[in-house]
Amino acid sequence: MTFAHYLDARNFPEGNPEANPTQEKIDVYYIDSKTHEDNTAIKFALSSPADLQGIQIPTRQIHSLCTWCMRGLYRKSPCNYTGDRYFDEDGNPTDDPSKDACSGLLSTGCELRFGKGNQLPFGGFPGSALLRR
Repeated sequence: MTFAHYLDARNFPEGNPEANPTQEKIDVYYIDSKTHEDNTAIKFALSSPADLQGIQIPTRQIHSLCTWCMRGLYRKSPCNYTGDRYFDEDGNPTDDPSKDACSGLLSTGCELRFGKGNQLPFGGFPGSALLRR
């Protein structure tokens, strides 16, 4: 929906007294690469600032899995687990550090490692599993 005061006067038979011809959204683009060159012209490919930063939208999704685990950041920032309690992907205890893997779930991932009731660096949205689609 667009409000009438954002539309130019030429969109109305009687004009739009609320229109402001000086208001505009400025789009910024950067030259990404040269795509063509000849004796008369040069063509460039343009990119938005997000393209140049390598950002993909959306960067996060709302789900019950830990984003940090899904991105391979278990034991790295922002997870930062440095403890010596090891669990496999199903949440079963193990003495073998090479089998240590986070499930990405609150109950069998973070709570087992950091302790239930403690502050957890869980990167998911546990309540989202309660929503119906």
